Amino acid sequence: MRFVGLALFSSLLLCSFSLQAADEVAQTVKAVEKNSVVATKFAPMSNPFFARPIELRGKLGDDKVVMHLQPKTEDMDSVEGSYQLPGSKRNKGNKILLAGEVGGNKLSMEESEDGVDVSGQWDGELSGKTIRGVWQSDDGKLTKDFVLELLEKKSAQKHSKQIK
Repeated sequence: MRFVGLALFSSLLLCSFSLQAADEVAQTVKAVEKNSVVATKFAPMSNPFFARPIELRGKLGDDKVVMHLQPKTEDMDSVEGSYQLPGSKRNKGNKILLAGEVGGNKLSMEESEDGVDVSGQWDGELSGKTIRGVWQSDDGKLTKDFVLELLEKKSAQKHSKQIK
């Protein structure tokens, strides 16, 4: 009977340690997952300018442009976003989608007015807080210079409210 009691006691003690260890592992996994979600919301960027969501404002040819960009979550050195041409007849002022790549200070993006077909190409270079470059239509027949400047957080929020 003592042997059975000792075996039962040992089993309970082992189960207790196993449950405690399993609980500690579960808590550690939760902490790692929580920190990982925050740390890996976006894929890494080699250029810190594009490492967070940004809002840019400027000119595309003679048209005013407001652009929102953010790093893609799954692709390193890739961005996605959209832009609008407030007051322009093109795309009736609706958002035009963007997706592209960052290489050092160079930015290259394709755009899509309908979310399926490519409607244009943006190729620019970052200098300070300004991106300058050339936009080209999908058929290559039309090109326009563009200049975009980073809006600081307060300016970006104020400007977004004005557009809506």
